[in-house]
Amino acid sequence: MNYIKFLTILFFALTISSCEFGSSSTVENGNSITDDAKKPISTNPVKIERIDNWTCIPGEQVGRIKTNFNGSDIYKTFGKENVSETEIGLGEGETKKGLLVFPKTNNEIQVLFQGNEEMEKLESIRINGTDSKWKTDSGIKVGSTLEELVAANGKDFNFYGFEWDYAGKLANWNGGKLNDKLSVFLEATNEEPVFPHLLGDKEFLSNNPKAKEAGLKVNAILINF
Repeated sequence: MNYIKFLTILFFALTISSCEFGSSSTVENGNSITDDAKKPISTNPVKIERIDNWTCIPGEQVGRIKTNFNGSDIYKTFGKENVSETEIGLGEGETKKGLLVFPKTNNEIQVLFQGNEEMEKLESIRINGTDSKWKTDSGIKVGSTLEELVAANGKDFNFYGFEWDYAGKLANWNGGKLNDKLSVFLEATNEEPVFPHLLGDKEFLSNNPKAKEAGLKVNAILINF
């Protein structure tokens, strides 16, 4: 009987000990330290904006968007959370249905398609964002200066005047090195020389002294297809 009682006491002692040492967590400096293998794995998707290809080749691609992409391809590539459909301004009060990729961020792009309703064939992509990561294969980006454009083109170019719907838009690269499928819109960092010297629906050359005084820089890029 004493032997059986001894075994019973030993069994309970081992059971209590197992419960005490079997705990998977301890407390250190007030924080629970748990087995990493049991921590929940985050299911939040990595934002594609952080890992994208930002290179633009006029007439061929804007990052992952290739010349043969349609609207469905853009949704598949960037995910519905990064794409929205909207009316995009064309100037002179006209709008057209298009897509925004990375809307309401510095890297937002406006995508237009040929035709009125179908999103079957790319027409153009516009880049507006300050501090945008998008950059052409020739190094042009939003914020590039007049001097940088001339250097990349290898010669002076023509642009339209200001204070109308196509203010500061490229008119002609004049046979320079920059791709004709690349267009830019310029803005003045110093507006005083613009009035009345660089106004309206007429062309000006980039070596115009007033253009240089105005400190012109790129405020939008247009990639055509």
